[in-house]
Amino acid sequence: MIKPILRRLPALCLAVLPATAMAGFEEGKAAMLSRDFVTALKEFRPLAAQGDQKSQYILGMLYDEGQGVAQDYTEAAKWYRKAAEQGHLDAQYNLGVMFAQGQGVARDDVESARWFRMAAEKGNVLAQFAMGRITTIGRGVARDDKAAAGWYRKAAEQGHYKSQLVLGKIYQEGRGVKGSLSQGLSWIKKSADQGHNKAQYEMGRAYEAGTGVSRDVVQAYMWYELAAAQTHDGAIMARDALARKMSAEQIASAKGLAEKRMPQSAVR
Repeated sequence: MIKPILRRLPALCLAVLPATAMAGFEEGKAAMLSRDFVTALKEFRPLAAQGDQKSQYILGMLYDEGQGVAQDYTEAAKWYRKAAEQGHLDAQYNLGVMFAQGQGVARDDVESARWFRMAAEKGNVLAQFAMGRITTIGRGVARDDKAAAGWYRKAAEQGHYKSQLVLGKIYQEGRGVKGSLSQGLSWIKKSADQGHNKAQYEMGRAYEAGTGVSRDVVQAYMWYELAAAQTHDGAIMARDALARKMSAEQIASAKGLAEKRMPQSAVR
């Protein structure tokens, strides 16, 4: 069985929720932020029963994560579906994940893809990434490299660092797009600049080999150093091997460049 690399939104993702005048919502939100999940459940349940899609989504998350209530994937899927049917994009994405993993519902790859597509077409970045993944492997949809590249691009253009890395490698390999080493490296750098250690490692490899860029061991060491700081094993080995071919001055220069980037180099 091929498992998609997917994850649902964290239970405390409330910053994106708009303010509402509905009684109890602000109290529920405050309780969530203070991690008083029992009170949050009490405040959101009646609102969800009345049909408020945001409250239905939050109730789904509480059951999904077992916060303030015993974990119950069946209840989580029920509330996600109610919100999803009203057009809540994160609920649509989460319901797609549950169908993909068979949590609270029978596993159904076609139904999973349907919910992912619904959210992706409205701009949900995680759903776009998911569509890229399932279209690459043909899970619930026809395998289509060109379509997969299109979904990854949509997510990458929204700043999704994993999609940026994948899209970069797609361009390097020419899968579903016209191959371009320089364009591929450009997308990988966008991901690396956000602190994605896998992309930083790929940047190091590119500079060490001169793939799509002029060979530069100082730049290669810098990128390896950044990825190594996030415990990327391949980067640690590559950095140490490269150091044996460099002068002390080159290594010092590379470390200085890495140090300047370090505060903002880790993925959020």
